[in-house]
Amino acid sequence: MSCERLKGRIALITGGGRGIGKAMAKRLYQEKANIVICGTTEDVLKQAAEEIATEDREVLPIVCDVSDANQIKAMVGKARERFGKVDILVNNAAVMLRHIGFERAVRPFYELDEADWDRVMAVNVKGMWMCSREVFPDMRSQNWGRIINMASDTVYMGRGNGLQYITSKAAVVGLTRALAFEAGKFGNITVNAICPGLTQSETVQEHDFKQMSEELAKNSAIQRLEYPEDLVGTAAWLASDDAAFVTGQAISVSGGLSLH
Repeated sequence: MSCERLKGRIALITGGGRGIGKAMAKRLYQEKANIVICGTTEDVLKQAAEEIATEDREVLPIVCDVSDANQIKAMVGKARERFGKVDILVNNAAVMLRHIGFERAVRPFYELDEADWDRVMAVNVKGMWMCSREVFPDMRSQNWGRIINMASDTVYMGRGNGLQYITSKAAVVGLTRALAFEAGKFGNITVNAICPGLTQSETVQEHDFKQMSEELAKNSAIQRLEYPEDLVGTAAWLASDDAAFVTGQAISVSGGLSLH
């Protein structure tokens, strides 16, 4: 169910061409925000923008690798040129299994490639910091802003293998908490993280995660698979004035897969 809580707001969603990011962009659009999505594949972004823009408002797709500060600067510049500012940042872009290869991604820690580790950290952690840094002047100047970081329930579960990914998402939680204190000094600017479980996005469905997904669902309080649409309500709430006094939080949205 949607309303118009974000009317007049400008929302930038990184990794907005697929999966969770695309679902969030769609929901924020339904809440009447103007939408900018970024990703690394132009065709995917253009198709997503066309699917999301069901009304008379366009969705602006911009190709950007969030591990590159110059590309981030150019992206935010284009968003400002079109919409004048950025009010809401959803830091969703992340390096996952499909980016570095399933076999390499799930090696034990003593077999990980240094290059894969560095790539994951550059996108999943450094990219969030750089995107937040670039849009913050808009939020500071108007004493209003929302930063929503995508973390993961894996940080609470202590699962082995995939160490680089799990570590990066734990860093996202720390980044969220520290940034909330710094940003909150400048008015109604909140910073929060969402921690999904194993969400049935394209990335997950492209790999053989059916057995793992079903096993996790059996151990959750709500015993069913999780989909991108299960996360969008929390994102829309955090982006709105309904959550104006919520900041520095890491909110698990996983059907009770982890409890903390």
